[in-house]
Amino acid sequence: MDSTRDGQQVNVQQAGTLVPPSPTSTSDRRHPSGWVPQHKGLMSVTTKIDLQAVVAPILISILLLVVGQFVNPGFASLQNIGNLLAIAAILAIGAAGQTVVVISGGGGIDMSLGAMMSLGAVLASGLLNGSDSRILLTLVVLLALGALFGLANGAGIWFMKIPPLVMTLAIASVVDGFTLFVGRGRPYGSPSPFILAIGGGRIFVFLRWLVVIAAVFVLLFTFLLNRTRYGKKLFLMGNNRTAAELNGIHVRNVLLITYVLAGMMYTLAGLFLLSAVGTAQMQMGTQYTLLSVAAVVLGGTQLTGGKGTYLGTALGSIVLVTLSSVLITIGMASGVRLIITGIVLVGILAVYSRQPKLRQ
Repeated sequence: MDSTRDGQQVNVQQAGTLVPPSPTSTSDRRHPSGWVPQHKGLMSVTTKIDLQAVVAPILISILLLVVGQFVNPGFASLQNIGNLLAIAAILAIGAAGQTVVVISGGGGIDMSLGAMMSLGAVLASGLLNGSDSRILLTLVVLLALGALFGLANGAGIWFMKIPPLVMTLAIASVVDGFTLFVGRGRPYGSPSPFILAIGGGRIFVFLRWLVVIAAVFVLLFTFLLNRTRYGKKLFLMGNNRTAAELNGIHVRNVLLITYVLAGMMYTLAGLFLLSAVGTAQMQMGTQYTLLSVAAVVLGGTQLTGGKGTYLGTALGSIVLVTLSSVLITIGMASGVRLIITGIVLVGILAVYSRQPKLRQ
């Protein structure tokens, strides 16, 4: 659909088409640039996508629980469900950063997630060294490093025009080298008692603190994506960057903020991974990279960008963790599990990524 602004023809292809504000449209909320989204169409599409992103992962999770219960009675017990949710919480926290990167469009997939999670775990173990008094310092250092490496990702993508996949793979190599340098080739230190309590502590008989923390992040990121100017700009940028720029949005700033936020979430997820495992290991977060992409896509986020929800990503994380647990329950060897998991991931990406591409 073509829209006219100051004599220019703008091709806008997205759910909520941007149109010049009408003098009689006083009920619409006006964008700072002077253009107004047609909220009715946008909200109807968004609601439909949200329902699909929520219902499908829930049904798949229930089916997997039934299969697991059939194979091994007790698999669907509250105790085991609590354990599955705690493991999925770590993936969901890390995948929060992957979600905003994919929504940003431009072929954005962050392959540095696993390396930054490993860095967060190893560095947190060394900084904490068993002392709760160093938690604040550890958080500051982890978030600062995550932001720095995330900024490097965004800067390389924007200023050097390096494809996101290539740039984030390069940064992942840099982060791995930095982790080896900091840890001198082996993990050191230990998590503090409070951090261990977060990973293993329970609020109720089956509900762990990790699940509550992940739920808080779901609320925060849902608000961020749907109720803030940053979120609205992110979706518009993901749909059509040319239209976003013509609409007065500084695409460069939104892109840099997105990768900085993602990097901070990765290192923070590494801290929670440390709290659950209890000890740091080199490259312990590597497996989470592709799992995060699968969780994001399974949760309804388009790989082309512009559409997605973090709630769907969190539910997708539960599906993947439950699937892995079912394969273990069946008694499959680790090699066979990796093969099946890889096939499933390819299937998920193939099915959920078959969306019409938007013209940038």
